Amino acid sequence: MLSFCKYIFAPYIAPMTKTDRAHWNGCPTRYAAGIVGDKWCFLLMRDVLLHGKRTYSEFLSGPEGISTNILADRLSRLERNGLLDRRTDPRKGSRVCYFPTRKLRDLLPALLAMMVWSVKYDADTEAPDSFAASFVADPAATIAWYEADIDRVDQDILGAPAE
Repeated sequence: MLSFCKYIFAPYIAPMTKTDRAHWNGCPTRYAAGIVGDKWCFLLMRDVLLHGKRTYSEFLSGPEGISTNILADRLSRLERNGLLDRRTDPRKGSRVCYFPTRKLRDLLPALLAMMVWSVKYDADTEAPDSFAASFVADPAATIAWYEADIDRVDQDILGAPAE
């Protein structure tokens, strides 16, 4: 009966197209999830903001073992959404570097807060005990420290701030 109905009603039911789906902006949660709601995007953001990684090979060598096709896709997604700025490495012209844009740097407080939440609930956390305590005691100082480190890494590569 179901297959019969499918043939009878098929001409009257248009298939859902991409344009029919809900747009991923409007709702703040949906917008953020649409851009960074992927574990690999989160890890790449962590690597850029907190670990000073800037090159494809640095990202690829991470302990999580991201595959090359996923890495290329997520870097492209983050760049397309204005979170990473892709530039030729001035130290080696055949290499590309990915720098955090202001849009990504503005996520730093949220990323750090999520890490503090994780430290609280993850019994196997690898974060040092001092991390969460420092952020809770003085979030502004912790954020400022990471911002200064981001600037230092970018200046080491570019000789001037990336922004």
